Formats: sequence, C-alpha cells, structure tokens
Amino acid sequence: GPKRSRCRGQKQPQRLRNLPAWQEKENILDELDSCDALHPCGKTTQIPQFILDASLAGPAGQVANIICTQPRRISAISVAQRVAQERAECLGNSVGYQIRLESVRTSATRLLYCTTGVLLRRLEGDADLRGVSHVIVDEVHERTEESDFLLLVLKDLITKRQDLKIILMSATLNANLFSEYFYDCPTIHIPGTDSGPHFSLKMLLLKLGNNLHFSSS
Repeated sequence: GPKRSRCRGQKQPQRLRNLPAWQEKENILDELDSCDALHPCGKTTQIPQFILDASLAGPAGQVANIICTQPRRISAISVAQRVAQERAECLGNSVGYQIRLESVRTSATRLLYCTTGVLLRRLEGDADLRGVSHVIVDEVHERTEESDFLLLVLKDLITKRQDLKIILMSATLNANLFSEYFYDCPTIHIPGTDSGPHFSLKMLLLKLGNNLHFSSS
C-alpha cells in the first residue's frame, strides 16, 4: 500500500523564480486556460507546479489532479522528492510518486509522478482517467514502446474527455512530429539558462476543434 508522507527541505523561492520556466509562467497559464486539451513540453519540476498552484488559487473544489509520467523509476522518485522539497512539504502530501510495487501518496496528493507503465496499468482499469485533470508526459522524445502506446491511448481519450489537458514535455522534442500527430497543435518554447547547458524546453498545445480551448501548465 501507499507509504506515509516524507518531509524534505525548505522552499527556495527566489532561486526558483530565476528559472527560465518562470519567465513563461503567465504565458503558459494563459494558454492552458484558453483550451480544453493541451500538449506542452517544459520544466519537469516547475510546470506541474504552475498548474497545481493556479488551480489552488482558483474556485474551491476545482483543484487540479495531475499525473506526470517519467521514463524511469528513479526519476519518478527523485523529481517527486525535489518538488516536495521546493514546496516545503512532506513527500506524499500534495506531491507524491508511484512506481511498480511502491508508492508514496495520500488522499491529499494532487501531483503524482509515476512511470509510464504505472499509468498504462491504471488505464486498463480506468480508461477515462476519472478525476484526473492533467496528464503530463515527460521526456516524450525517448520514444519507447510504452510511451508511444500511451500517446496513442491519450490521443483517443481526449476525443471522449475534452476537459482533459494533455501536456508533452522534453528538452529535445521534435515538435513538428508530435504537433502533426496531435492535429497540428501549436507549441511553446522555453529557452535554457545561460549558465547551464544550451537546450530548449518546448511545449505542445493540442487543439482538437472549435469546441476545445487550451490551458497551461
């Protein structure tokens, strides 16, 4: 069963606000608010928090329930730990993780990092992902059999659940390939930091039709 929450660390708000993703925060949130289905690629730790915090500041009873997939077990755990630390929370409160045979989450968890396989197994028993507001597929460029199958399932799901936001994230994403696959959706690009390696964070926004509107992570 789920493990109890774990406490780690303190917030570092000023350092976080210097991250490139923060410079695009309002743009990202504006895009997400105007859509029903979305595919962004961006900062693994920050964009899910943008979505969560925006929902916490909104109407009561409309708090986001976010699943963020990671290609490896260790990344699902380490990213969840990092985000909980940034929020000065215990791991398993608003932020948790789930991998095969292990999870740290509670009924209060609203941002769950998990492996691709965990989400696929959930979809077997819950094809509509009831109660989930956003699905973030991180490192989508890795193109494993599992991740490609997940994209196929999600592409079908958003035709049935137009309220569901789908976000694709990667530092090296072939944006055109995924944009074409998801109905020529627009993209958002976040530059890397000057002090770190030069790479891009890209965000794909999916629009299925006139009845859909985008929101942002």
